Amino acid sequence: MGDELLKYDLDKVYNRKNTDSLKWDFMKPIIGRDDLIPLWVADMDFPVAKPIKEAIKTRADHPFYGYTQPGRSVVDSVVQRLKKV
Repeated sequence: MGDELLKYDLDKVYNRKNTDSLKWDFMKPIIGRDDLIPLWVADMDFPVAKPIKEAIKTRADHPFYGYTQPGRSVVDSVVQRLKKV
């Protein structure tokens, strides 16, 4: 993945209220109030990255869903990434 795939507008505000979002629409029933900043659930307020969306679509098109092992390329990618940290 090149750096060009990692350019996203993280300053844009998206209104996710009234979208059945657990984070935004169910604070009152779960927490008891809705005047808080909802930091209680790991739910991002920006669209998923395009490479992730495409990978999900590719996997969903596969005819079988089952238990798999990560391919060698996944292991190699993780190792390379961790070397950079």
